[in-house]
Amino acid sequence: MIKYRKAIPSDYKQFARIHIQAFEGFFLTTLGIDFLYTYYLSCLKDKNTIAVCAYNENEEIIGFASGSVWSKGYNKNIVLSNPFRFGMATVKIIFTKPLALVRLLNNLTKNNNKDDKGDYAELLSIGILPSYKGKGIGRQILIEFEKQAVTFNSKRISLTTDYYNNEDIVEFYKKLDYEIFYDFVTYPNRKMIKMIKNLIQ
Repeated sequence: MIKYRKAIPSDYKQFARIHIQAFEGFFLTTLGIDFLYTYYLSCLKDKNTIAVCAYNENEEIIGFASGSVWSKGYNKNIVLSNPFRFGMATVKIIFTKPLALVRLLNNLTKNNNKDDKGDYAELLSIGILPSYKGKGIGRQILIEFEKQAVTFNSKRISLTTDYYNNEDIVEFYKKLDYEIFYDFVTYPNRKMIKMIKNLIQ
């Protein structure tokens, strides 16, 4: 039986390992497990983070969602509030993938729409182990994430997904009452869709 709970800082390693499997080939995944450990630990320790997880009968986390109470400047603040931790994590990247570091710095914020004030909660990452996909777990994790956002008095929640070849995912979010907010391009040239949902009807 799958259960759901609010995430805690000690969950960070399981979050990172799920991320590696759920997002194979994605940019953050290419930065390596050490960077993901740093990122998720920093997020889970931050007071402005919303994070939930799904776990099985063996208490193993099999899926998670992580995001922020306040979209504007969240990732930038996560990095700036943990300079030593991120500094150590990026030393290897500087020597092995310098262009990846440039991309990371350019994408610390996804908000490049002048009319978007970022005054809403945001889902930044939702991942499930491949062996558990197709069981409705992703949908329930998102619902649990939204419930946590409401406890922070969030009135709206956003998420970002790919623009191209992603119709099924966009439809999945639309069925959960997310609407297309606007589209934009991240560095270097990846077109994305920002979607948003009113939590207070």
